Amino acid sequence: MRVNWRFSDKHEYVRAALSLVYFYNKPDGISGSLSEGSELGSMGWEELVALKRKHASELKESTDKIVDIDRSQLHAITSGIKEHKLACDSAAERLRQARSEIDGHNASLLAVSEKMSKSKNFLSVMEARLPKESEEGLHAFIAKNQAFIDGKKFSGEREKGEILSRIKDASMKIEAVKATRTIREQYLTLAEESARIGDSVKVLNEECDALRAKIAQENGALDELYDSKRALMAEREKLLSTYGNIAKRFEAINSRLDEMSAMRKKQREEYGYNLSSDALFKVKENARKKLESGSKLSFEELKLLYSEKD
Repeated sequence: MRVNWRFSDKHEYVRAALSLVYFYNKPDGISGSLSEGSELGSMGWEELVALKRKHASELKESTDKIVDIDRSQLHAITSGIKEHKLACDSAAERLRQARSEIDGHNASLLAVSEKMSKSKNFLSVMEARLPKESEEGLHAFIAKNQAFIDGKKFSGEREKGEILSRIKDASMKIEAVKATRTIREQYLTLAEESARIGDSVKVLNEECDALRAKIAQENGALDELYDSKRALMAEREKLLSTYGNIAKRFEAINSRLDEMSAMRKKQREEYGYNLSSDALFKVKENARKKLESGSKLSFEELKLLYSEKD
């Protein structure tokens, strides 16, 4: 059988509601932890509006942080990565070129070394066979004997042949001296070229060492930037998660406010004036939840609920 509680007038309804307001707002009125839905359901209009403002501020703060990460911090890190990668690639390309130049110099140095070795072997053989006479003395000896031939100062063909043989022998000695001098000069030139190539290789090796250090430095900077980017992306994901959770709660508050606004409208249409406080709405909601859960209701709660149904 349906229980039908009727109020004699609107003032009696308000008095019943106010008594319940006092009951639910005394210190030990409600105990135990509440879920998010029940928490919002137990809050009044002003509390919900204040919480909505708080969450709106938190959403703006999270948005500002995400925008700062996307437009400023990530942009700076990306630019830094690009800059260091270019520097690293440039150093690596120059290192490749330097190594190629070293290979070319080493090939040239090998060829020069082979020529120097041949020249040195030639000199070691020829210098042991060089005449004791000087080149000038040999030229003088040839000139003297050539004068004998030209002046026909010889007794016969035999003596002439001996003079010509001496001239030929002296000429060969001169040629040996000249060849030895030429090879010695070539050896000195090759030695200078070898030293010059060696200096170039030394400079290139030092450059390669500097380039390797530069590449290591740039790679270290890139590692730090990639670590920073990963940390920043993790922070961004965390902010997005926080933003999502706040946005859901924000929407839940809006839904709750819409529900309360609709109920207020219904109450105004029913009673012709605004109820005195949000606490009345909170009391009715708590009473309704108790009824749905099968909990025991007070006399005032029953009157308030069943009068609403009427």
